[in-house]
Amino acid sequence: MNELLIAPENKIIFAIWFFLTGLCIGSFLNVVILRGLSNESIVFPASKCPKCGNKLKWWMNIPVLSYILIKGKCRYCKEPVSIQYPVVEFITGLFFLLIFLKFNLSAQTFFYITGFSIFTVMAVTDIKESVIFDLHAYLLIITGLIFNSLPFYDSPGFLGSLGGGAVGFILYEIMARSGYIFAGQRAFGEGDSLIAAGIGTFFGWKMVIVSSFISVILMAVCVLPYFLIHSYKTGKKKTVFALIVSIFLIMAAFLVSKLKMIKTFEEAMIFLIVIITGAILCAYFIIDDMKKKDEEGNLELFVLPFGPSMMISFILIMFFEKEIEGFINTYLSAIS
Repeated sequence: MNELLIAPENKIIFAIWFFLTGLCIGSFLNVVILRGLSNESIVFPASKCPKCGNKLKWWMNIPVLSYILIKGKCRYCKEPVSIQYPVVEFITGLFFLLIFLKFNLSAQTFFYITGFSIFTVMAVTDIKESVIFDLHAYLLIITGLIFNSLPFYDSPGFLGSLGGGAVGFILYEIMARSGYIFAGQRAFGEGDSLIAAGIGTFFGWKMVIVSSFISVILMAVCVLPYFLIHSYKTGKKKTVFALIVSIFLIMAAFLVSKLKMIKTFEEAMIFLIVIITGAILCAYFIIDDMKKKDEEGNLELFVLPFGPSMMISFILIMFFEKEIEGFINTYLSAIS
């Protein structure tokens, strides 16, 4: 990892610069998000209130601070301004700072803040409208390929990066197309498969598999309680049963790992087969319930954005890739 050495007294200056730059980039990302969803140019016209259309003055475009100064309301029409603006700006500034503190002035810093910025756009558009633009995913893939092609960076190289992207896309396409078997449609959109390809180009095929596990677990933890209540209220008993069994499967996996109950490779494979079989059965029950139609003959699909979970997995791998690899190697050596 090639990085420029920075004197301790200058590191604070660089840290402040990265944070402030992140705030400004976050402001630009808001423009990309909102104008992309409204199919407008990100260059013209000038910044304006999305509700009354009045052009904003320069002091109304200061990241975070402007939102505080106008007290969260448009200066002209007095309509509330979305909290998205300061949140995206602050989070972008914060992670620009954290990435710099972790990787200093290096190629990793530049490419990781680029990847994070692209991911921020995709995650927010996914949350707002369940939309992931292919262009943004392609930019993530290209950035990962260039990043791992650099001669001075210890990486799998272009072919390894390309292979990671292929594994990510194929893995998610298999999962997505399995929806045709159970529900007659994709389990999720192609955008998520392209995002997985982007993660693969950044970190390689092993980490894209880790990313999928992290993403699924995050979705389960965040969504499971609401999904359980929703299913119970709508009379989907199979789904309720499957969700409860899923909770016990997760608990069992955690306890077995924590108590180190598995001693051999054969035991690990048997336990893994049991867990996977249980997960497949639970998925079958849930998807079977999803086929039930409402009184108007429409499928009652419960759809939530997967992009934010994938973004979090990207961040975790970005900061803790070596620790994750160490954990995997330790686990494999313990059961072999």
